[in-house]
Amino acid sequence: MQTLRSFICVEIPHEIKRKISMIQEQLKAIGTPIGWVHPEGIHLTLKFLGNISEEQIPDIKRCISMAVDGISPFVVNIKGGGVFPNLNYPRVIWLRLEDSTYSLFRLQKGIEDCLSKIGFELEDRGFTPHLTLGRIKSLKGKNQLIRTIHLYKDIEVGQITIDKIILMRSQLNPARAIYTVLEEVFLK
Repeated sequence: MQTLRSFICVEIPHEIKRKISMIQEQLKAIGTPIGWVHPEGIHLTLKFLGNISEEQIPDIKRCISMAVDGISPFVVNIKGGGVFPNLNYPRVIWLRLEDSTYSLFRLQKGIEDCLSKIGFELEDRGFTPHLTLGRIKSLKGKNQLIRTIHLYKDIEVGQITIDKIILMRSQLNPARAIYTVLEEVFLK
C-alpha cells in the first residue's frame, strides 16, 4: 500500500511569498549556515500528518470540513519575526501570524480534536501560527543572527485571507519538496 507524506495547511499568496523571499535574501547576508525554505514552498501548517494511506483521505477531509463549519473567511496579519525554540538556541527562523479573531486557533483545534478521534496523535506542544523561513544548521555567526532577528521582531509583511484549508502531499527530493494538493475545503 502506498503512503503519502501529508499535512494540512493554508497556502500563502504569491505577493506575500515575494516579500518573504526578500527577507530571506537579507538574512542570507549574515552568513549563518541556514537551510532556507524555498519561497514557493512556504505555507502555514495546521497539522503535520506524516504518512497516510489514500483510504484515510475521506476521513481527514471530513475532519477539516467539520472544523471549518461555522467559520467564515478571515484575515490574519504576518507581523514579526522570531526563532524556535529560543534566542539562546535558535534552530528555526519564522514569521508570526496574528489572528485577532482567534478563528485560526479554533480551526486548528477543531482539526486536531477530530483527527485524534480517528487515530492521529495529538500535538504535544501548543499551536504557534508561523511561517518557517529556514532551519539553522550551525550556530556560526549566532550573535549577528540574533541581532538581525531582533531587528525583524516587529516587521509587517502583510495580510492573508484564510478562505480554504488544504490537505497537501509532500514529496521530498534533494532540490526541494514537491507539493501536491490532495483535497481543498473552503470556508463559507
